[in-house]
Amino acid sequence: MSSVYVMAETLRQLFDAGQYRVADWFIDHCGRHQLEELVETPGAPITLRIDYVVKKRLQRRTGGELAADIVDALPYVLNMWCREGRRSAVRQVLCELDGLEIDALARRSDLDPEVASMLYEFRI
Repeated sequence: MSSVYVMAETLRQLFDAGQYRVADWFIDHCGRHQLEELVETPGAPITLRIDYVVKKRLQRRTGGELAADIVDALPYVLNMWCREGRRSAVRQVLCELDGLEIDALARRSDLDPEVASMLYEFRI
């Protein structure tokens, strides 16, 4: 269930910043199951616009996609925000991750060193 809140917060931050192309990229790189869970979870913290966009992107998908993990899509977004100086957005998303996701993210070689250093704040 944690990935629902991670996706919701990431998309909220992207939409609030007007980064719609990056939001589309992020949606396309998240797994179908995770996205379906996001739009089907009652009370998921997403706006009507995010709900609409995710559902439309899901309709365009083919059935034979590989199962993607949110940890695979996050480094691109988090690194971009770090370069832009949006560290509060990075922290907002990181606080939604569970311990296993934090550990998986920490093992990523493509994670910006500054983002990696922030992970220690959220380890349990």
